[in-house]
Amino acid sequence: MTDAHPLAALVASAVQRATPAQFWLGFSAGMVLAIWLLYFGFSRLKRSRLITDMPTSKVRSAAQGYVELEGHARLMPGEPIHAALSGLPCVWFRYQVEHRERDARGRSDEWRVVESGISDAIFHLQDDTGLCIVDPDGADITPSTCVRWRGHAPRPGAPPRDTGFLARLLDSGPYRYTEYRINEFDSLYIIGDFAGLGDSGSVSLREATGDLLSAWKKDRPELLRRFDANGDGQIDMEEWESARTAAESAAATSLGARRQHTEHNLVRRPRYGRPYIISCTPQNVLVRRYRRTAFLSALGFLAMLTLLAWTANLRANPPLKAPPVPGRVLH
Repeated sequence: MTDAHPLAALVASAVQRATPAQFWLGFSAGMVLAIWLLYFGFSRLKRSRLITDMPTSKVRSAAQGYVELEGHARLMPGEPIHAALSGLPCVWFRYQVEHRERDARGRSDEWRVVESGISDAIFHLQDDTGLCIVDPDGADITPSTCVRWRGHAPRPGAPPRDTGFLARLLDSGPYRYTEYRINEFDSLYIIGDFAGLGDSGSVSLREATGDLLSAWKKDRPELLRRFDANGDGQIDMEEWESARTAAESAAATSLGARRQHTEHNLVRRPRYGRPYIISCTPQNVLVRRYRRTAFLSALGFLAMLTLLAWTANLRANPPLKAPPVPGRVLH
């Protein structure tokens, strides 16, 4: 077996030469990796089921809480967002700058990260019913654009002139730039916590009505003008009931308008560890990708268990060395 599989022979030799402390340290590291592969595979499978089972909501009719939304990325009014390396306009970006250096022995090149960053600016998701603010903080983001190129300065200052395969192959320079972007008008798929901003999400109709009546009481001449039906300079019980009904109607209208206003809807990272996904990839592609990753993680888990079982058996039952064959005695 060792002759047919040089890698297996190499591993077997390392297992047999290792001290007990070295063996159990490596065995424990393998167990940790196997458990992580199992956990990661289940988490990807759980995400694929979540995307498949959750219905898509519209911005205007979405309920407060954990929702799924689809639409397009839009810039918010105000100062535009530009990617840090290319300077191109976008709604979100992440970047990394690496520098090529010799290793400690000066034999080979290795890339060392010298700078990285991520955009924390908010932007809009727009569907056919309205707009909603997106806070990307803490999201698992799948962008639409990934560009990598080389240069001679710590910051390129401009996008690459050509991103084709031949250009990347011939590209040179000690710096390597990687940039991910979500561009305006890109398709967006989001699962996150949908909430109202300001007081509109937490104030009840009764509280809003009471606040409005309190404000009206402070302007007594206007209150008498509107509700003193008999003109006696006082607000009796019947007139006060009319004022309360009018205040309730005005408060309901105001709350409804505030809750539907585009600037009062926000999608953000959920609490309690639920997934927060922002993706430019369609749902069906995401589901296939998560299932494929779960399958590969399961294969890795089984392979790692098999390797650990083999090394443990090899350690407990080392192969017997064949006795030397006696040579022919010559006279």
